[in-house]
Amino acid sequence: MIRLVVLGGTGDVYLIAALYDSFIRHHGQRRDQVCLVTREKFKAVVDLFGAVPVEFDEQLVARGENDPLFQADYLNPFLSHTDPFYTHPCMLRSQTRVDHLTTKPDASQADMYRMVLRLPPDTPLALPRVPRDIAWPNAVLLITDAVSWPNTQPQFWVMLAERLTKSGRDVLVNDKGWSLADLIARCGASGWVIAPQCGVMSILCTGQFPCRKTIATPSIDDDRAPGFLAPETYPYAYVTKFDGRDYDVEEFKITHDNRADIVQAIVTGQNAQRLWPHDPRPVATLMAPMTPGDALDRLAVLTVKRQRFAPARRAAIEREYQRHLELCRRLRLVSKIEGLFWRLVHNHEANYDVLERLIPAVMQRGEDGAMEDHVASIKSNRERGDLKREIDALTRAPYREVKSYYNEADTI
Repeated sequence: MIRLVVLGGTGDVYLIAALYDSFIRHHGQRRDQVCLVTREKFKAVVDLFGAVPVEFDEQLVARGENDPLFQADYLNPFLSHTDPFYTHPCMLRSQTRVDHLTTKPDASQADMYRMVLRLPPDTPLALPRVPRDIAWPNAVLLITDAVSWPNTQPQFWVMLAERLTKSGRDVLVNDKGWSLADLIARCGASGWVIAPQCGVMSILCTGQFPCRKTIATPSIDDDRAPGFLAPETYPYAYVTKFDGRDYDVEEFKITHDNRADIVQAIVTGQNAQRLWPHDPRPVATLMAPMTPGDALDRLAVLTVKRQRFAPARRAAIEREYQRHLELCRRLRLVSKIEGLFWRLVHNHEANYDVLERLIPAVMQRGEDGAMEDHVASIKSNRERGDLKREIDALTRAPYREVKSYYNEADTI
């Protein structure tokens, strides 16, 4: 029997289980020849994938996780029927060519495990069997503590629970006494789950659970925990770093200064307005080349829109704004660049005011006389926006450009 020993947490077990069928097919094995070895508390994760053979061996897993000398010296034989194979990059003599990951623009945790298991880079993850025995659409489940991420903002979760309750939601907070199976079942039943970056949230996104999802991750940019793997909150905390794909989720970074604003954004934002269930499939985003000037200009546009838009429209651009804000964070540490950025903001504010007055007036007056060219230009711009929205709809883009000077029905 080939024994694949899974180290780590919930997300690690999930990824190996999701790649199990591809592993046995690619390496010419049978299901009765290959089993996973993990801790018994992770049984619920393996069970999401049906009849995957599994053994529970706390001692075997603990040795691989906690013994540095064993990690450095163990030969870790691949496809051995006598000695276990540890499916984790901490086994330094595994001969796994992790450097192959550099051939991909942005390596995810799933990419890493494909390499560890000697699978092709584009091997798909199997979809789990989502538990849907009951449905509680009005329930919001808060997972306030995660093993894989330090909770540096406990007061944020208290504030969020209070505001959600006042808004009429049924709020549940993850109880440490729940088994993992109980937690997964409650996630499958809830209308909305809010949690930091963690294995459970990664499972909900990648496994396409029907609940709305908000990732609210406490910042480690200034308060990094000793020995913590990631040097900064992003990009590690983005949902894309789990399986390389983007999903229709809200993502926020929580700091001491912004937690009240983030609570407001969540309680009035996109997920708060959506019906349940929503479409959990991956969305289409592109990693496109962009100059610092382009990035700061787009952030300036979004900054003005956030200041001027009502809550519903603001929610439609919030995720795009948050990603641009993070993208430009280091650029803006240079004082001269920060000054130029705010000049861009003021430039867009002035143009915004002009367009707010001009376009509705021109649309009302029609194409007579000297206004003909203005009308043609505006119609062309409007058609451009319509075409972009049509493309975004066909490709399932997670956000789109929102303008304020057309009828609301045309832009939402």
